[in-house]
Amino acid sequence: MARRAIRQRLSIIILLGVLTAVLSLVALMRALSAMSRTLRVERAREAVTEEVDRLARLEPSSDSLALPPATTHVGLRGGWVRTPDEASRVVGLPPAWRSPLRQTLAAAAETGDTAISEADLGSASLVLAAKQGQDGTLAWTAYPVPQAQLLAQLRWAIAALAGATVLLVTTMVWGAFSFRRSTMELHRTLVALGRDLTTMVPEPSIAELGGIADGIRRLAADLQTSRQATERLLRELAQKERLAALGRVAAGVAHEVRNPLASIKLRLDLTAASPALPDAARGAIATASGEIARLDRLVGDLLLVAGQKIGPRTAVGLGELVRARVDALAPWTSARRVDVRVDGDAVAHADPDSVARAVDNLLRNAVEASPAGATVRARIVEAARQVEVQVEDAGGGVEPARVDELFEPFFTTKAEGTGLGLAISRAIARAHGGDVVYGRSGETTRFSLTLPRSAAPVEAAA
Repeated sequence: MARRAIRQRLSIIILLGVLTAVLSLVALMRALSAMSRTLRVERAREAVTEEVDRLARLEPSSDSLALPPATTHVGLRGGWVRTPDEASRVVGLPPAWRSPLRQTLAAAAETGDTAISEADLGSASLVLAAKQGQDGTLAWTAYPVPQAQLLAQLRWAIAALAGATVLLVTTMVWGAFSFRRSTMELHRTLVALGRDLTTMVPEPSIAELGGIADGIRRLAADLQTSRQATERLLRELAQKERLAALGRVAAGVAHEVRNPLASIKLRLDLTAASPALPDAARGAIATASGEIARLDRLVGDLLLVAGQKIGPRTAVGLGELVRARVDALAPWTSARRVDVRVDGDAVAHADPDSVARAVDNLLRNAVEASPAGATVRARIVEAARQVEVQVEDAGGGVEPARVDELFEPFFTTKAEGTGLGLAISRAIARAHGGDVVYGRSGETTRFSLTLPRSAAPVEAAA
């Protein structure tokens, strides 16, 4: 719907007001002109009365009775007759004048005094006067007063004035109705936005209110963005609180478990050093030592997820690091019949051991999620300030309802998983100032590990 500005409606109202005033002035002028007709009739009565008095004092000759006398008034006719019936024989008299003249002459002959009358001839008013002279003749005068040719124009002016007034009122009422309807729509929208920020803001037909609607729309979008950011921050805060609690638990576990484990491992190592130890016992000790090492790594993982510091950072060639991790996992990936390909290279400022653990976790998850015969792709992408390792697989991904739980400690969809792999990878990335994010596009699942870019070159191995 096209918008119309209030100033346009006001301009129309002003224009109609000016037009109304002009038409009112024209009508007034026409009315005054029509009033002047009455004045002309009065002057005509004075003229015919004065002229008939003059003619009555004259002594007409016998041959001048049928002729009109000379007069100084332009358009005024006059003369003498002996009887009223002779009015029909006056030379040059218009036929429409004869009957009114006969009646006026008859009135003058009957009263013996001046008789004045008016007759409507359609396009003019005829003013007549008659008076009996001293010799018994009847003097008469007649003067046509043309009617003003303004009556039809006055009617048109009045009709135009009425139409302009109706149009003015209609425009004002419609403008007020449109304004009120648009404001009510905006009011209802504001009430709805108080409950749901995704409510659609209508498009008012008034341009000025349309600007307000655009502002409301931007405000709702900003509030929606702020709400989403607040919810995200609340989730992150809750996660940090859980990690802080986990950190306190992990610190206690590290203190209470690592010391006994170290003592047990030391005793086992001393026992294994005895030459008289049977081979079966030596194998059992080796197995127990391996389990002790696994428990120690688990404690280390808990400390890392809980926010413990990472190792020293250096310039790390991600292409070389990722390819090294793929080569280390090659026997395992071959057994699962999954191919892993690496593309790209970049230099990150990071702890190589921590990044290797994070990459291992992402590659393992991708391979385990892929069907046999599939290909996992690891791409290294370089940006202005960050580098990114993108690990893609053709697995089924995670249920949309559980995406928010994906990086929670101990969350797993695998029967034998600990649920710490992704949590560890994200903890490592965030400790570097980066992050790990999950994405799903079509049939492809992607985990993206971002790290700060290094401006220094990779140091050559000694």
